[in-house]
Amino acid sequence: MHYGFVITLPPSKTNLDDDVRLDHLLLPKLSDSVKSQLQDVGFLGAYALLPSSNELCFKTQVAVRAVLLTCNEWEYFVTNGEDLTSDQTEAVDDFMRPLLRQYRTACCGKVESILAKAAGEDLDPIMDLAVTRWSQIWDALEAYIDRH
Repeated sequence: MHYGFVITLPPSKTNLDDDVRLDHLLLPKLSDSVKSQLQDVGFLGAYALLPSSNELCFKTQVAVRAVLLTCNEWEYFVTNGEDLTSDQTEAVDDFMRPLLRQYRTACCGKVESILAKAAGEDLDPIMDLAVTRWSQIWDALEAYIDRH
């Protein structure tokens, strides 16, 4: 969208390069000590939902686990990509679901706001582009929330 276009594909295909950024949702939920911890290992920021796989990116998983797990459990996950004891994927989903619901609601508000500005007229190309992208984000959030 930054360059004036978004990739639209038929529903049967997915864009492997697409992601929905989550920094604005997740960073405020992290304490300063957790942010420092994440910064030290190169995992602060660039959090995303990956629509093509309907999963949270690894950096997002690391950040949420930094909040949920003990230091030893978290370090093991960062190093090995798997949980030390029991699988914490459900706990990560439980942490993220309310944030993603909030984002989904915001998406609806953005689309409604754009459509209200058009006041029944045809959308200009920039507004149409924004509605398309917000709709894509909403679809990705909806798919994740429904599955998890």
